[in-house]
Parts: sequence; structure tokens; C-alpha cells
Amino acid sequence: MKAMSRILLAVVFFAALGLAVFLLRGPKEKETWATLTAVLAVIAAVISAWPSIRVLEIQEDANRPCPTPYFDLTSRYGLLLLRVKNLGAGVAYDVRMSWKDHPRNEEGEKVSSLDVIPVLMPQGSASVNIGRPHELFRKYPSMRYEGTVEFKDIGGRLIKREFVCSADEHRSQLVHDDEMLRTLYDLQKVPEKLAEIKTAIEKIRSAE
Repeated sequence: MKAMSRILLAVVFFAALGLAVFLLRGPKEKETWATLTAVLAVIAAVISAWPSIRVLEIQEDANRPCPTPYFDLTSRYGLLLLRVKNLGAGVAYDVRMSWKDHPRNEEGEKVSSLDVIPVLMPQGSASVNIGRPHELFRKYPSMRYEGTVEFKDIGGRLIKREFVCSADEHRSQLVHDDEMLRTLYDLQKVPEKLAEIKTAIEKIRSAE
């Protein structure tokens, strides 16, 4: 659709330009100047419409779905997740991932559970745990993967895009900006520790 709009505008522009050149070379009658004025108005309209089409294309791209795979190190403490997130503003249907070489988990198995996702809402995601980051970085010298993702938009149009999914940039970087995730992780152990203390107190009481 975008290419067709640009082609039509180009055809109108060059046709009007050719007509203007023809009129300027021909006899200058009263009707000629009126026609030339109309032709120049058409040329000006085409020139002003060209940036508008670009703005429309940007708006359309912003409203389209955009399923994107990436490695997530910040959602779960001590775990590396492979996540596919819809970064666009539209719903993505029948999402299919095609990897040149599948990512592998800590046990060396191919991670293929996210190859087919029926639907992804805007900003929605699906993820799978592939292991502990330090073990994965030690086992695999490179964690850079490429492939293509195919999906359909709400109109049923099939869209295909290439992607690069890499975790190599995290090898020498801080994973978290603060200790909040570690704190929340440790707080989950509080009920278990309280239960152990309760059991110990009950044993002491029963022994008295």
C-alpha cells in the first residue's frame, strides 16, 4: 500500500511536470496560462503530500504488532529467560520463530517452546527459563542468535521480519541497577524460616 501510494504520486508529479514543460514550449495563449497555473498547483500539492505520506507510514508502523525475542536477566533473580515480547501497539496472531541456530539451555537442549505463539497482546510477552546466567556464559562462548519471525496483524496480513537476539552484551555488565530484586527474593524465604522456628519451639516445649 505504501509503495503504491508513492508510485501514484510520482506518476502524477512527472505527468504534471511534463505537461508544464510542454505548455511552456508551446504557444502562449490565454488558456495556456490558466492551464499552466492549474498544473503548477498540482505539482505543489504532490510535493506537499509526499512528507504527509511519510508521517502516515510512521503512524502505521507504530500501530503494528512487533514480536521481538530477547534474553531477560532482570525479571527472575539468578535466572536467564528467553522472552518474546510484542513491542508494538497491535495484536500479533500466529507468531512463528525461525532460528538459524536454536538457543540452548543449561543442559544443552534446544529451546523451542516459544517457536509458535498463538497470540500476543500489545506489550504482552511469553517466556521460558533457560538456566543460570553464569553457567550459560561459561558453557557457551557466544550467545548471539539470528532468525526470522512471522506473524499476522489484526487484518490477517502476514508480516515477516529478521531479528538478532543476543545476551553477549551482558557478560561484563551489571545485571541489576539496585538490590531490590535480591531483597524480594530473600523475603520469599521468610515464611519458611518462621515455620522452622515454630517447629523448633514446639520441639523444645514438648521436651520440657
